[in-house]
Amino acid sequence: MKEIVPLWKHQREAAERAANEHGFAFFFEMGAGKTLTAVTTLRHLCNRERGLLRTLIVCPPVVKTAWEREILRGSTIPKDQLHILGGSGKDRLKTFKTHAAAGGIFITNYESLLMKGLFKEIKGWGPEVLIFDESQMLKSFGAKRTKLAIELSDIAHWRYLLSGTPILNSPMDIWSQYRILDGGASFDRNFYAFRGRWFEDKNAGMPKQKYFPDWRPRAGLQDAFNKLIYKKAVRVLKKDCLDLPPLVRQRLEVELTAEQLKMYDSMKKHFVAYLNDKACVASIALTKGLRLMQIVSGHWVDDEGNEHSFKNNPRVEALGSLLEEIGGEHKVIVWSCFRHGYADIAGVCDRLGLAYRTLYGGMTDKQRQEAVDSFQTDPSVRVMIANQAAGGTGVTLTAASYAVYMSRSFNLEHDMQSEARCHRGGSEVHAKITRVDIVAPGTIDDLVLAALERKEDMAESILRIGGKL
Repeated sequence: MKEIVPLWKHQREAAERAANEHGFAFFFEMGAGKTLTAVTTLRHLCNRERGLLRTLIVCPPVVKTAWEREILRGSTIPKDQLHILGGSGKDRLKTFKTHAAAGGIFITNYESLLMKGLFKEIKGWGPEVLIFDESQMLKSFGAKRTKLAIELSDIAHWRYLLSGTPILNSPMDIWSQYRILDGGASFDRNFYAFRGRWFEDKNAGMPKQKYFPDWRPRAGLQDAFNKLIYKKAVRVLKKDCLDLPPLVRQRLEVELTAEQLKMYDSMKKHFVAYLNDKACVASIALTKGLRLMQIVSGHWVDDEGNEHSFKNNPRVEALGSLLEEIGGEHKVIVWSCFRHGYADIAGVCDRLGLAYRTLYGGMTDKQRQEAVDSFQTDPSVRVMIANQAAGGTGVTLTAASYAVYMSRSFNLEHDMQSEARCHRGGSEVHAKITRVDIVAPGTIDDLVLAALERKEDMAESILRIGGKL
């Protein structure tokens, strides 16, 4: 397979395997180069079929322009054959209708599947190639966008999935992704038939008034389950294929102020009482846990939902000392999952005279890319202030050798994705990558960080911990 840009060995081997399948999954750990591998596969497929195939790429909104760049870099497909569907539903529909007759490649986000007029046009157009990036977004078999993705996959000739975390919470996550990939050939067309074959309800014998389902994999079927997955997929871990610098994890501990501690203890008392309620629901428990996370991060929310900052925030002082200690030869990503945290971090940078850029929700694709390019190429820009959800996917920040977490999301995927922004292919220029978690010991910080490191489901961890917060 001729290469336009040099490929790593694992990329080349995966693309060669995928070229012989009508459905294939690239389960590459974040930063191992799955996008370029898929582009190479698509290029080879079009060459074999002697023409550009009608292709639809569905991905998170933050990586639409990244797909365009990788296609232009890794193929000879002209730019005028690439069309990004963005904006309102009306705008997307207009763009699609303008270019659909000529074929080409359309790149859009998962929201487009829910736009009735646009979806109808795309289905009528009949994509020959479907690529679902971050396919774990389709893991919920009952979700509307999953059902619509399945509708499209049933009319496509070639289907490809990309994900670093195809299974986040349960092995059941794989069913809908493989239903899209091969029409149910691997794991049945019906979810309930799949569940009945591979899982058993450990609580099936409970009294009706106390019953809740607890589906667990059936004993002795793991090897057969994995064999079916990897018959049409390849799993790549960065540690196995890339000569990356070591990822060093550090904790920077800060004590709560008396004011923070008083409010934290009050909130914890209410929170633990809620957790001990038998009617506790995991999603609500997470919301209450979020309030504790905000307090230790230096903010609190009143009864009307208004956010406030504590007058003194030891976490901000610790960040300032850390940035001074790191020195001028290193670039730093500072992650925050709270909006108030952005201003705190920016204030530290202003005080220290450090130029910075930002990656938040609500930025346009152009603004995001300008911020990334500036951070990556301008030596004077030292800090990137970023939100794990908005900046943790689809961007490369390998200029940074430090990643500092002012606060952490409960979301395991966001944590893994954000960590991979600077620990990925291209970070070999650094002797090491250092992750620093700023934590208040003896608080929910410890619980969240420990669960993330164990890659546990956060809702279950919080419910199980009860009064130990």
